[in-house]
Amino acid sequence: MCGRYTLTCPDEDTLVANLPFDAFSETRIELRPRYNIAPGQRSPVIYFDGGSLILADSLWGFERSTGGLAINARSETAERTAMFRDAFRGGRCLVPADGFLEWRREGRVNQPYLFRTQDRSLFSMAGLWKEGRYVVLTQDSAGEVEDIHDRMPVVLSGERARQWLHEGELSESPPLTRTAVSARINRIENDDPGCIEPLAQGTFQFD
Repeated sequence: MCGRYTLTCPDEDTLVANLPFDAFSETRIELRPRYNIAPGQRSPVIYFDGGSLILADSLWGFERSTGGLAINARSETAERTAMFRDAFRGGRCLVPADGFLEWRREGRVNQPYLFRTQDRSLFSMAGLWKEGRYVVLTQDSAGEVEDIHDRMPVVLSGERARQWLHEGELSESPPLTRTAVSARINRIENDDPGCIEPLAQGTFQFD
């Protein structure tokens, strides 16, 4: 799954310059460096609206009829799932990020890990968008994520990102690195560089 991610670009110009698109028809974002983006919060998303390419802040999570938020959709079944199938057909989106978090139980500690591309560049997570809200698509974990969690976001960059948005094609995620980080990220009110500070090996706690 994907329950937290980061987007640490300092400003809108830097973000746009690092996205794989020549121009947007419209941008509606209020950007600051984010180190702990959580469900129910707003973050930039790229999608088509009436043929126009839009970069706009949206809320993370589709509202469930039974209450609460659906924040992820399985890429293998989203096209056939009632909550997601309309968005899969007409609301594909990209969620800009430069890292995502997963947790693993280690002794008495639920240890967070930060995953980034090998060059720590900006990437996009494949997503679905409707009515100002989005979810992140997930896939079976691979590589550095595999022994941490059984699911991970679909990570795309460059031409792969464009293929998802334009054609609905998903491709294999690029190699990722992982770093154990501070438990400060467990609290959504914490949103500063300390949330992704590497954890010294000696601070791990095991039974």
